Amino acid sequence: MNLTIAEIRELPLAAALLDRDGELIAGTPEWPGAGPGTVLFALRGTRLAVASEASDPASAALLDRLLDAMDETAEVSEGIRRGRIAMLATSLRLVAGRSVSTSGTSHDVIDLAVAGITARTGLEVRIDGRPAFPVDAPEVAALVLVQLAVNAERHTRTTSVTLVQDEAAFHVVWPGEASLTAVTTARSHRDRQRWGLGFCRIAADTLGGAVYPPAGRGDGSVAATLELGLHDLSLPIAAIRGQRVLKATRTWDEETGCLPGAAIEPGTRLSACLEAAAGAPGAVVTRDGWTARLARERTWVAIPPDDVLDRARDVLDGITHERALWEGIAPAQEARALALALLLGARLGAPLPRVPAGVWNRRMADLAPAFGLQMAVPKLTALGAVDPRVASYLAAELGSEMVSDGDDLLLRIRPAAREDDRLAGLVRVGDAVRLS
Repeated sequence: MNLTIAEIRELPLAAALLDRDGELIAGTPEWPGAGPGTVLFALRGTRLAVASEASDPASAALLDRLLDAMDETAEVSEGIRRGRIAMLATSLRLVAGRSVSTSGTSHDVIDLAVAGITARTGLEVRIDGRPAFPVDAPEVAALVLVQLAVNAERHTRTTSVTLVQDEAAFHVVWPGEASLTAVTTARSHRDRQRWGLGFCRIAADTLGGAVYPPAGRGDGSVAATLELGLHDLSLPIAAIRGQRVLKATRTWDEETGCLPGAAIEPGTRLSACLEAAAGAPGAVVTRDGWTARLARERTWVAIPPDDVLDRARDVLDGITHERALWEGIAPAQEARALALALLLGARLGAPLPRVPAGVWNRRMADLAPAFGLQMAVPKLTALGAVDPRVASYLAAELGSEMVSDGDDLLLRIRPAAREDDRLAGLVRVGDAVRLS
């Protein structure tokens, strides 16, 4: 879908069209200027910038620490494990809205995808080779193929897949017939229950491509496809006149199924957006996460990109979902990344996990030397304590001493670190935090 300068100014978002140098071409009245959390969408050699809601700086800082820890884990790993972790680390950085600048070829995508598929599934993987073509962020494209293969195994019970590269596209192919079941997922964290296919759509958007659901190839096989090189506007947005969709982006079609020419069903979220916009002409209104604006006898409706906090939740979901890609990494590297994930989760409202005393003492005996802790670690006598991965990480990064106070186990914090964001969610006791 093409947008004119006048239409850019009508979009129901805090948005602006920027040239290649970042200079403003046109913007909506709500545009505050680029800042943390701004999302960029390619648009005909320019970029459409969309500002997200203000974020919690402490959560953003924890997210950056977690992403850096993932990258460091990949760098110190070797062989096939390095590729698997790099694939996950780069993909999570993209999901978080951070810049990803790696490049490679389609052969890199295939090699990484094979490494991921063999970790996540029991599938036999075959390769239909072609001459290599350039690919930006090959790690991300590879993880899309991994997810497509995982879904093929889970939903069709196939025992093998073939990876095919075809000009600017990749296909995951398996024997069988195409199902008529529609793909159900969403780009927005709030609108989906599972991580995998939502990640695929976000990844394809960022790579300038699209993901297509399984379709028959006419030879007794089915293929799910990642196509690159499209560079369409990937912001889900539609223009509606009267009670019909006038025009829309491909991503809007994918998210809503309400294609150009379709009538608006009463009682839907889209109908609620139209009613709200009609009651406040010219203003941006929000209904159930979607935004709308009535301008020049038509209503623009958009599905805004997630804010920083929802992107952080997506990163945590991805770490859990792709756990098989982590198998066998060094204990200290694993503990560092997972501790940061748990601390970020606590910042976002989840409780810090606790373990029984016996488990805590046993695990700390292994983690203390892995982290090179110089302090003594007292035996825990309380019923339980904060996950030892969190305790050992905080002790190594911020602690000066671990002491027992009756049944309490305390970690004294070095003076320069007492306001560190990583201590959020822990109970303070003077210059210490309570671990038990």
